[in-house]
Amino acid sequence: MADAAVTFLLEILGEWLTQKSRELSRSRNEVAGKINQVEDLLKMLPSNSRERPQTSNDRIRRQRETNDIIYRFATVKENFGIVVATEGGCFRRFSKKLICVRIDLRDIYAEIIEIENKINVLLEIDKELSWRNSAGPEESSSAENESSQTDGHQQHFVGMEDEIEQLRSYIEKPQHRVIGICGMGGLGKTAVAKRMFNDRQVKNQFDAVAWVHVSQDFQPRMIFEHLYRQLYPHYKGRISDIDEAELGQRVHRIQQESRCLIVLDGLWSADAWQTLQIAFPSGETGSKILITTRVKQVVETAEIVAARRYIHKLRCLTPDEGCELFMNSVFSTGVPDLGDNRIVEEMGKEMAKCCEGLPLAILDFVGFMATKHSLEEWEEVHENLQSSVSKSQELGATLQSLALSYDNLPHFLRSCFLYLGYLQENSRIEAEKLYLLWLAEGFISLEDNGKDEILLNAAERYLDELEQRSMVEVHEEEVPTVTRLNSCQLSELIRELSLAKSKDDEFFKVVDFGCGAQQVTGSSSSCRLSINLDKYEHTYGFKVKDAEKTKMRCLLISAKENQQKLVWPQWLSSLVKLQSLRVLDFMGIPFQETKLPKGIGLLVHLRYLSFRGCNLPKLPSSIRKLKFLYVLDLRVTNKMIIPDILWKLKKLKHLYFPLTFETDGAPKLRLDSLIELETVTNLDVHVCNVSDLLHCYNLRYLALSVTGSLEEIERIVERMSMNSDVHFLRTSLEVREFDCYTEERISVLRQLLGCQSLIVLCLGGHIGRLPPHDEISSNLAKIVLIGSELMEDPMITLEKLPSLRVLELDVDAFKGKEMTCSASGFTELRRLKLSKLRYLEKWIVKDGAMPRLSTLTIVNCEKLIMLPEELQFIHHLQQMTVSAMHKKFKDSIQMVKGMMDEGMYQVKHVPSITIED
Repeated sequence: MADAAVTFLLEILGEWLTQKSRELSRSRNEVAGKINQVEDLLKMLPSNSRERPQTSNDRIRRQRETNDIIYRFATVKENFGIVVATEGGCFRRFSKKLICVRIDLRDIYAEIIEIENKINVLLEIDKELSWRNSAGPEESSSAENESSQTDGHQQHFVGMEDEIEQLRSYIEKPQHRVIGICGMGGLGKTAVAKRMFNDRQVKNQFDAVAWVHVSQDFQPRMIFEHLYRQLYPHYKGRISDIDEAELGQRVHRIQQESRCLIVLDGLWSADAWQTLQIAFPSGETGSKILITTRVKQVVETAEIVAARRYIHKLRCLTPDEGCELFMNSVFSTGVPDLGDNRIVEEMGKEMAKCCEGLPLAILDFVGFMATKHSLEEWEEVHENLQSSVSKSQELGATLQSLALSYDNLPHFLRSCFLYLGYLQENSRIEAEKLYLLWLAEGFISLEDNGKDEILLNAAERYLDELEQRSMVEVHEEEVPTVTRLNSCQLSELIRELSLAKSKDDEFFKVVDFGCGAQQVTGSSSSCRLSINLDKYEHTYGFKVKDAEKTKMRCLLISAKENQQKLVWPQWLSSLVKLQSLRVLDFMGIPFQETKLPKGIGLLVHLRYLSFRGCNLPKLPSSIRKLKFLYVLDLRVTNKMIIPDILWKLKKLKHLYFPLTFETDGAPKLRLDSLIELETVTNLDVHVCNVSDLLHCYNLRYLALSVTGSLEEIERIVERMSMNSDVHFLRTSLEVREFDCYTEERISVLRQLLGCQSLIVLCLGGHIGRLPPHDEISSNLAKIVLIGSELMEDPMITLEKLPSLRVLELDVDAFKGKEMTCSASGFTELRRLKLSKLRYLEKWIVKDGAMPRLSTLTIVNCEKLIMLPEELQFIHHLQQMTVSAMHKKFKDSIQMVKGMMDEGMYQVKHVPSITIED
C-alpha cells in the first residue's frame, strides 16, 4: 500500500510538473512576442530633430523620456534572458540576511506593458505635431545663420587657395563626373563651392550651371524645378504644370545634351541622393556634379560611373589663415580706435587656436565682438578670452550649426557619440576600450550586417560612420591586431557639442575631486557616473541618492595620481544597490591599501569589469558569480593571483590577463568552457592551457607568450592553424629563449612562421637561417628578432613580406657585415629599429626602398659609421633617433641637424632628429 501511495503521489507530481512546464513555456512565448512588438514600436519613434517638439525645453524633455524608455526596455530584455537562462526565474541575494528580489515572468510582462503604453503616448504626440513645419523655427534659424556666416567666409575668403586649385583641376578632368567636398559643419564647404561656382575659368567650360541647396526636408519636385529654371532659363511655359517625373527627366536630358555644372549644396544622406538621382544621367556625358556634404558616404554612394568620382576632405584653416580671416572680418564690421591694433592682432592669433581653424566659429566670434564699441570692452574680452569664446558660441551659431550633425544621427549613433565627450579628457580615446563600453551598454546591433559579424567589428563600423559624418577624427593602428583603428579624437568644438547634448539628455554625470573640492559637470542626475577621487576627503560629504543608485548603468572610478592610499567614499564601500549596473571600471585604484567594494558578485547585469592600471594583489573569487560578464580587464600594474574561477564566466568574450600572474594553488587556470571568447591577451602558456582554446571558434585575437618549451609551441601552432578563412584569427606571439640547433626545433619554427594567423612575432634565440619568404606568413605585420645570429642578410627575405609594417633587429640578430634594402623592398614598412648589431659595417638602401618609412631608430651599432645616401628619397620619414653610436656617425648626423655640412643631405628633410649618448 505504501508503495502504491508513493507511486500515486509521484504520478500526480509528474503531471503537475508537466503542466507547470507547459505554462512556463507558454508564458515565455507570450513575453517574447510582446518584446518583439515593443521593439517594432521603438523603431517608430522619431530619430531626427525635425520630428520632435519645437521648443528647446520640450525637445530636451522628450529626449529624456525616450532615453528612459530605451534603458528600461534594455533592462527588461536582459531580465527575460536571465529568466530563460535560469529556467523560470532567479533570486538575487543582497545580504547575508537573505533579502532577495525575484525576477519572474509576471514582473517582466507588467513592465513591458507599461513601456508599451509610454511609447504609444509619445507616438500620439508625434501625430499631433505632424502638421507643423518639419524644419521648425529653431533649425531654420540655424540654417540661416550658418548660411550668413558662410557668406561672410565667402566675402573674406582666406586660405585654401591650394585646395581650390586642386578642385579646379578635378573639375577640368573629363574622367571625374562627381566631385565631393566633405567636412564638419562650419568648415566652409559652401564657401569653397561658391568660389568654384563663380570662378570664370570653371564656368567657361560649361554651357549651363545650376546651384541648389538640398535641405534635410527637401521636396524632390522643388529641387527639380530650381534646376530646370537655371539650366533652361528660356522656358516660357508653366513649370508647375509639368509632372514631377517628367521634370526630372527633362533635367536629365539637358545634362546629356549639354555640358552642365550642377552644385548640390548640403546633401545630408545617401537616401536623399537615391531620391534625386533620376535627374542625373549615368552614361557618358560632359556634365559634372559638385556635392557639399558633412557625410562622406553620400559622395561614395553618388558613383554614377565606376571610378569617376573625387572626394575632397576640407581642412581647417592654419593659425595664420585663421588670424587673417578674423582681422579682415573685424575691420569690415568697424572697430573702435585701438591705436596700433595690437589687441586685434593678438586676439586674432589666440582666436585661431581657440576655434581650431573653424571659419564659422571665427566669424561667430567676430559677430560677438561687433557689439563691443570701446577700447575697455575689447581689453576685457582679451583678458578673458576663453570664457568670452564660450559666451559667443552660446550667442552665435557655431554649436547650433554643429548640432545639426548630431540631430541627423540615428538613435543608435547618438549614444555612441555622447560617450566620446566624457572619455576624451586630454587628446585621444582608445578605440578598443570605446568599443567594449559600447558593447557592454548594449549600443551595438548586428541587424544591418547579419549574425556572421562579431560585435567588435560592428563597433568599428559605428566609429567609421561617425568619421564619415565628420564628427570624429580617427587614427589607424600601426599594426592592426584587435582592431584596425587605434584611437579617435574630437575637436574641442565637437567635444563641447557632445558635452552639451549629454547634459540635455542626462547622459553622464562627472564628479572630479582633482582640485580638492567637488566639481560636477554634465547632468545633475544621470544613469552614468564618472568619479575622479584624487584629493578626495571624507569632509567633502560626497553622497549618491538611492534613486540614482537604482538606475545607474555605468560607474567609472579613477585615481589619476599615483597614490599609496586613497580615501574611499562611504557609499562606495558596498555596490549591492546598483542593481542595473552594466559597466564597472576601476582606473588606477591602489587596492593594496583600499578595500575592494562589497557586492560586485551580486551585480547580475554586469557586462564590463575592468581593473586596468590598478594595484590589485588578488582577484576576488566572487567574480565567478557574474554569469553574464562580457569583458574582464585584469591589466593591473602588479603581479596578480588569479583563483581558478574564470571557467565559470561562460559568457565572457574579451579577457585581458595581467602582464604577470599566477594561480591560487591550481596547476593551471581552466579556460575550456569559455567558448564565446573573441579576444584573449597576455596569455601565459605556463599558467593556462592553450589546448583549452581549441573549442573557442569565435576567437579573433590571441596574444600570448612562451619560454623555451617545444611542446607548448607545438600546441600554439595547432591552435593558430585551426581557424578557417571565415573566422580569421590574428595572433601576437612572444617566444623567449628558443634556440633552434636541432632539426626538430627548426621544423617547428618553420611551421610557426608559416601560420597565416601570425600577425606579430617577437622571437628570442638562435635561428641561424630564415626560411624563404614564401614559407613565411604573408600576414606578418610586426617582427622582432633578438639574438637570432643570422649569417645571411635578413633583408633579402623580410623585405618581400607584403604586410610587414614594423621590423626590429636586436642583439646580434644579424652577424654579417653588410645589409641591403632593395629598390622594391619593404613596401609597407613604417618603423625600423637596428639595435646592438655589433658586426654591421655597411647599410645600403636602394632608391625606392621603404617608401612609407616614418620612424628610424639606430642604437649601439658600433661599426656602422655612415647613413645610406638614399634616405633622402624617403619623404615620409618623420622621426629619427640615434643612440650610443660611433662618434663619427653622431658627428655627421649632428652636422646635418645643424645645417653645418652641405655634403650631408641624407636626413635634412626629417623634422625630428634625436641624438642620445
